[in-house]
Amino acid sequence: MGAPAPSLALGQVVGLALLVVVGALGLLYVYRSQTPSVPQVNVNQALQDINAGRVRAVTIAGTTATLEFRDSPAHKAQTTIPQPDTILAKAVADYNAANPPQATELRFEQSSQTVGLVSILPSVLVVLLVGGLLYYLMRRRRTS
Repeated sequence: MGAPAPSLALGQVVGLALLVVVGALGLLYVYRSQTPSVPQVNVNQALQDINAGRVRAVTIAGTTATLEFRDSPAHKAQTTIPQPDTILAKAVADYNAANPPQATELRFEQSSQTVGLVSILPSVLVVLLVGGLLYYLMRRRRTS
């Protein structure tokens, strides 16, 4: 017959749980820091940038408009627009009519509510994994 499995002390379980939580938070921080946030500008600044010809493309999704600048593909800005948009789309159309060789692209996208769910999914999974690990370790400790 084999020897019984050694039971984990409560201090070891708590230490292991803290290690997992700190590691998961570190991984989440690293993941979130890889995706740079897009700076917010007001509508007047967005209109000035469009009229000055600094904007290559405007993408409208719901009440958010994302401006992509000509100087760099990574240079972007966001603004909040009223629904329905009568300001930004008109400014792009007016600019394109006055400057056909350097037209600004105007795109419309469906706004999606799943983006919020997708962004919090890693956090929820970490909580579930830590909770499951703690439950398993506590059950194992009770049966030993």
